[in-house]
Amino acid sequence: MKKIPVMLTDEKGSVLIIALLFLTLLTLIGIAGIITSSTDTKISGYNLSGTKAFYFAEAGVEEGRKRLKGIKDISVNPNYAGDPATSPNDMWSAYILSSTSWQLSDHPAYNSSFQNYIPTTSSYTNTSIVKNSLQTVIPVMPYIVQIRHKREYDAEQAGHTTTLPHYFDNDGSAATHSAASRGNIIYYGYGNSATPTTAIQFTGGVMAKPVEIITAYARIGGSNKLIEIEAVYDPGPKIASPIYAKGDITGNGTAMVVDGSDNCGVASSTPPTYTKDPSVTNPNGSPVMIPDPPGPQHGSLDIDIQSHLNSLKSSATVTLTSDQNGTNYGSGTNFVTVYSDTEDPHNVQGLKLQNVIGYGTLLVQGDLELGGGFEWNGLVLVTGTVTFNGGGAGVNIRGAVLANQTVAINGGLDIRYDSCMVEKALSNNELRMISWKEIY
Repeated sequence: MKKIPVMLTDEKGSVLIIALLFLTLLTLIGIAGIITSSTDTKISGYNLSGTKAFYFAEAGVEEGRKRLKGIKDISVNPNYAGDPATSPNDMWSAYILSSTSWQLSDHPAYNSSFQNYIPTTSSYTNTSIVKNSLQTVIPVMPYIVQIRHKREYDAEQAGHTTTLPHYFDNDGSAATHSAASRGNIIYYGYGNSATPTTAIQFTGGVMAKPVEIITAYARIGGSNKLIEIEAVYDPGPKIASPIYAKGDITGNGTAMVVDGSDNCGVASSTPPTYTKDPSVTNPNGSPVMIPDPPGPQHGSLDIDIQSHLNSLKSSATVTLTSDQNGTNYGSGTNFVTVYSDTEDPHNVQGLKLQNVIGYGTLLVQGDLELGGGFEWNGLVLVTGTVTFNGGGAGVNIRGAVLANQTVAINGGLDIRYDSCMVEKALSNNELRMISWKEIY
């Protein structure tokens, strides 16, 4: 009879095998944990360096934006980084370097056909590699910034077409452009006569500043960030004449000169006064109103003085809470912004200034009275009524005065339009960002 096999019952050694299998499993789990931890650490490191690079690039565009404001004069504004040419140069480009380890070609938008200046405190047109960033932090944030004028090709790259315009094309050509032929500079200001008080982007105009493209590239570890913004200069209000009012302008006496010819010979002449319909100018006596003709004008031009005052007052360097006599503000090389809210019950009720000399922008919320010995170079914006009582040394203004209500002129007055003084007065304001994008 065939024997049935007997199953082995000796379990010696099985515990060792199970232990080895368990240790192997633990080893595999440990290795997997190490790999996962290492990967997470690397991902965390990449995320951290990417975040740092992003904020460094943001800091770069902010430095570029701040260094475009101010007067274009190296003796008084040595940190200016804008176009040094008298008229905007379409091939101008400037760089801000946080370290001499940067080369201009490191910037993704580098183009050797541009002028590519590296402005310093001694030369706006320097081309030698030098650290010219103003940052004082340690360690230094690693960024390189490029600033250039916006041109038609840039707008087309962003989607501009004749049916979907990004700017008002007023240069007589609707041709498309290329990287090698970028077209005209795009400006920001009052470039469309159909909307004379609305600031827009446009080509083919004069008396406006270019839209500026600021691109900052930051690199740290294995992370790179590129941020680009478009920024514009505040054009201020539309200047229709050296004296503008929505209410009547009344002149009393012969000791009065109002000249709409540009005192610095840059802009076209304006009429001496402009009032919004149905208000008029009543020049009693025999004042000098230049040019004549056309003489005083009135029409439908509606300048929103309140909104311009609101946008400009954030740059105020001086705030007045009482009448002033014998005080000076700013200088020929230091244009300031002076603000006073005369409607505040805790403040002066109606501002009176006499024997005051100033350079810059004077912003008054409420009424303003100007006495003898008042001299101002720049822009005066008043949301209420302006009264000129120019006895003695009279009232002398080089620039423009805009009032939201009426203007009364008594005694000696000499106001002459000066586009250069208006431009310098507005140069103290930071550029406004109109677009922002993270390229990568």
